[in-house]
Amino acid sequence: MGRAGPRRPRLHTTTRGDRFGWHRDGWLGRLRQDNTWHSDGHAFLAQRRILRWLPEPLVEAAFDAAERRALERLCAALPDLLPPRPPVLTHGDLWRENVLSGRAGGAALIDPAVSYSWAEADLSMLWCSPRPPASDRFFEVYADAAGLEAGWRDRLSLFHLRELLSSIAHDDYAAECAEAVREIIAPFG
Repeated sequence: MGRAGPRRPRLHTTTRGDRFGWHRDGWLGRLRQDNTWHSDGHAFLAQRRILRWLPEPLVEAAFDAAERRALERLCAALPDLLPPRPPVLTHGDLWRENVLSGRAGGAALIDPAVSYSWAEADLSMLWCSPRPPASDRFFEVYADAAGLEAGWRDRLSLFHLRELLSSIAHDDYAAECAEAVREIIAPFG
């Protein structure tokens, strides 16, 4: 019997210490994704995934000063809004269009923006973008298997801020995305 090769890392189950990030920066669309290591998941999400988009010209033009302050207040409140979890390997851009069917019928993932982060970042992409038919069962099973704490569905919009802001920066559905951001940050205005 032959020796098994090295174990391949698996999404949402592979951990590597307690740091969030990746050993090099990546890309989300045509813009850089800052993956600088950080030991605090809330700060990583705030600084590297949400507030990182504020200086982008199209994002800056989409929001007034009060709205930017509301976004900053939301980020400051993340430790109260999101339960801490260990960082796991994430795809980083896991939405329906990046999940393909392989020749044998199995799922294949493309176009990653990899980092060690919270699995909910990937879930938010699947949940908040148009979902595949009959996906409710997937989310129920995933939540059970991953041990997601109660209220996880309600928290996904916080993770989805990164995608909404990125879409504005890329000029993709900018008006719709800006309205969605305003809805999420309204309690912090």
